[in-house]
Amino acid sequence: MYNVAEQFTNTGKAGLEAWKAVVNASFDGVGKLAALNLQCARSVAKRGAEDFKSLSDVRDMAGLKELQKEMAVSAVSQSVAYSRRAYHISNDASSAVTQVLGGQLSQAGRGLVGVLQETRKNAPPAYDFTVSTGKSLVSMATSVLGNLGKVARPAIAASDKPSVKLIEKAA
Repeated sequence: MYNVAEQFTNTGKAGLEAWKAVVNASFDGVGKLAALNLQCARSVAKRGAEDFKSLSDVRDMAGLKELQKEMAVSAVSQSVAYSRRAYHISNDASSAVTQVLGGQLSQAGRGLVGVLQETRKNAPPAYDFTVSTGKSLVSMATSVLGNLGKVARPAIAASDKPSVKLIEKAA
C-alpha cells in the first residue's frame, strides 16, 4: 500500500514540475512578445516623427513621390522584421512546451511498460495457461470461419444455376 501511495505522490510531483515548466515557457514567450511589441511601438513612433519632418520638408510632387516610396519600403521592411521575430518567439515557446509534454508522455509510457512487466511477473501460474488457451481458441475460431467460407463458396456458385432458380420460383 505504501508503494502505491509513494508512486502516486511521485507522479503528482512530476506532473507539477512539468506544469511549472510549461507555464514558465509560456510566460517567457509572452514576455518576449510584449518586449517586441513595445520595441515596435517605439520604432513606429520614431519613424512617424521622422516621416512627418521629412514630409514638411517636401516642396514639390517629385519629392513627395520619392518620400512616399521610401516610407512604403521602410514600412514593409519593418513589418517583415516584426513578423519574423514574432514567429521565432512563438516557435521557441511552442518548442519548449512540446519538449516538456513529450518528456511527460515518454515517462508515462515507460511507467506503463514497467507496470505491465510487474503485473506479468506477479501473475499467477494459471495466467499463462489462460492466455495460451485463449490464443488457441481464437486461432481455432479463425480456422473454422475460414473453412466455412470455403464450403459456402460452391453453394453460392451453385445457387446461380438455372435449375436452382426454377426450384426457388416453384417454392
